[in-house]
Amino acid sequence: MNETTQMLKNLGRRIAYLRKQQGMSQEDFAEASGKMINTISNIERGLSDPKISTLVSISNALNTSIEELFSESQENPTENELPSNILVILQILKKQDDKTLQVIQKQIEALLELV
Repeated sequence: MNETTQMLKNLGRRIAYLRKQQGMSQEDFAEASGKMINTISNIERGLSDPKISTLVSISNALNTSIEELFSESQENPTENELPSNILVILQILKKQDDKTLQVIQKQIEALLELV
C-alpha cells in the first residue's frame, strides 16, 4: 500500500470515528455536509481522494478543523486492536457494495434498538 493510499484510509477512519462520536449516521452526516451518502461512504472507506472544498464541508459538519481530520488520535482503534470477531465482520463488510452496506447498517441499528 503506497503512502497516499494509507493516508486516505487513515483520513477515512478518522472521519468515521468523529462522525460516530457525534452520534451521526452516514445519512445524517451526508445531509449535514451537503454531500451524497456514497461520497461519504467512499471517503470513510479510503476509496476517494476528497477535494479541499469537500474537507471543509466535512469539517464544518463535524464542528472541527481540517487539521483534526488528519490527527492521529489514539481513540480510533486500528484493525490490529479490534477483537477477532469484529475483524471477521469487517472483512465481510468490505466486500459489500454501498447499497448492501446501507441495508446492513439499518438492520444493525434496528437490532440495537431492541437491546
